[in-house]
Amino acid sequence: MARIELHVLKIPKRAKQVAELLDQLHRQGARVVVWVADEGRRQILDDYLWTFEKLAFVPHILWSQPLGEVDDPIVLVGEAANPNRASMLVVGDDLPDGSWAATFDVVHDLVGADEDGAARREFWDRLGRDSA
Repeated sequence: MARIELHVLKIPKRAKQVAELLDQLHRQGARVVVWVADEGRRQILDDYLWTFEKLAFVPHILWSQPLGEVDDPIVLVGEAANPNRASMLVVGDDLPDGSWAATFDVVHDLVGADEDGAARREFWDRLGRDSA
């Protein structure tokens, strides 16, 4: 079972916190898959990773099936795949399939203080109980 790291969503705009988290993980040398189910939000995050800070550089790729396996340290996906053999999953929008998420060593998710945040916490708690 993956270790779940829940981060408090400080602002309603998730992209900024996801970008900051990815920057931090990249500096630590992590290989990361970023789950963004919605194609439009995936494209927005892709664009944002190039511009969220003046001097920041978060190397990443917007991945699709035809690309196959890649060596990029950060890969944005919209389907259950691990094309860069990452050990970490970052949840960028909607919750992923739990059985797929459990294949990673560490899963990072951002949760708010609202009903959606409570539902996300319950999802991860239930996944942990079911996998134990």
